[in-house]
Amino acid sequence: MTSSAQIFAAFAGLGLLTLVPAVAVAQDGPPPAIIRSATIVERDMARTITTPASVVARNDARIAAEASGRITFIAEAGDRIEAGGLIAQMDDRQARIALDESRARLARATANGDYQSAEAARFESLARNGTVPPTRLREVELARDLALQDVREARSAVSRAELELERTRILAPFAGRVVERLIQAGELSAPGRDIARIVDIDHKEAVAQAPVAIAPYLSLGQEVVLSMGEGGSTTAPIRAIIPVGDAVSRTFEVRIDLAGSDWIVGSAARAAFPAETPRTQLAAPYDAVILRSNGAFIFTVDADNIAHQIAVTAGVRDNGFIAIAGDVAAGQRVVVSGAETLSDGRMVQELGEDA
Repeated sequence: MTSSAQIFAAFAGLGLLTLVPAVAVAQDGPPPAIIRSATIVERDMARTITTPASVVARNDARIAAEASGRITFIAEAGDRIEAGGLIAQMDDRQARIALDESRARLARATANGDYQSAEAARFESLARNGTVPPTRLREVELARDLALQDVREARSAVSRAELELERTRILAPFAGRVVERLIQAGELSAPGRDIARIVDIDHKEAVAQAPVAIAPYLSLGQEVVLSMGEGGSTTAPIRAIIPVGDAVSRTFEVRIDLAGSDWIVGSAARAAFPAETPRTQLAAPYDAVILRSNGAFIFTVDADNIAHQIAVTAGVRDNGFIAIAGDVAAGQRVVVSGAETLSDGRMVQELGEDA
């Protein structure tokens, strides 16, 4: 019996030793929760209204021909054309022949004009000496004036021929890309026929129809948020406000500058406009607010890295922030990642930037 008791006591001692660490862990509690945090800030925010918008180019034109002729060259769709660059070329042989003829007539008229002017000057000198009668002088002066008029007419004909030659070259009125060829090389063109469509993709804007009621809260240069589904969002200034409302829809046009953006012309977007005068409010990042069926709340972190659950009232959203009202203050740390598994009073640990 003595040996059995000793063995039992030994096993009991071992059992007590294995229970000690478990009790110690239970007393220490769970390890700190890993979180990321941000700071509650004060921002000027206002309730917004979202309306559909379309991305358009500020310069979008169908370029038409000004002369008749056969197309010998036309730029490919997708080609970038600088302002004044060649979009299409017509057969210019007839125009060049007409220009040569006009220049020849100008040279002939100029030579005759020079001769008649010299003759008029000689007869004026003779008339002062009384060598020739006045009637003869008037005849010579008339011939000189007619010759000079011929020179002016011939010079105008040269300018007209040069213009006709220029019209065989269809040039871009602004820099852009050819998005559609409306005629092919070898086809005959006529004045007014569309040749190509060119779009300025460097100067884009979003066009939105905003309710007339929010007109007092909009101004030129004001920053608004544009979103395009999974394409993300951007902040851009209002470039133009068209102060004429539609009598049926009670909306007016607002144009938002998108110069330099990579949004594709023709894309659908949504524009968020303020519907009231902005006021200073406490705000936290979107991810800080946890929405549940019983309300909204956030987790703040104190100086001892202890999380505290605080009920808040969520307000307007603006550029990644959401207005909150409750027992919070500007400058408090708020959990933005890892709050899903937190509980009130739990210790937390900030996740490093390199993690």
